Amino acid sequence: MKDKMFNIKQIVLTVIFLGALSLMGMITGEKYMVAVYGAAMIIISGIIFLFVRRKQRHSEISSERSRITGIIAGIVLCALALITPLLLVLKSNVINVGDEVTAMMGVITLVVTILFIGLFALAVYLINYKGEGFAMRALGYLIVIIASLIPGILMSRFDKNTSTIGSIYYVALAVLIMSYNGINFLLPKE
Repeated sequence: MKDKMFNIKQIVLTVIFLGALSLMGMITGEKYMVAVYGAAMIIISGIIFLFVRRKQRHSEISSERSRITGIIAGIVLCALALITPLLLVLKSNVINVGDEVTAMMGVITLVVTILFIGLFALAVYLINYKGEGFAMRALGYLIVIIASLIPGILMSRFDKNTSTIGSIYYVALAVLIMSYNGINFLLPKE
């Protein structure tokens, strides 16, 4: 019975997660893009599921092959986490950063993205690995609060529209999910 409940919870959480990611299509301003994003996320999740299912063998474990796959997946996810904010700033109309988008704007976006990911990685490290004492956990949570303010503060300098700031936080959440999973693929726990 516990296995069935676990499977039901996993399916429900997967559907909710895919639905939430499909809402990223709203930042494009086109309603049909929600369906396009949803379909893309379902296809990607299906490919990952089939790939993992096909490679899963209970009688033999090939750590060499799975490690290479993990490294490739980690690099791809980390690259996507770094590229997503750049594409948003340089190629979309979601953020109104003025008439001229310069190369310096791209560099600043990349540096802020790396800082954002780095702060959250530090916070996770302090909470999960050094969090035996209250002081390290408290410091980790303080870093999470400070890092969470970064997208809103930076966006408010360009566009104070609530839908734009909301879109930035939505993209920031996607960046965190991709980078966290990418780092976990690159540095797996033994």
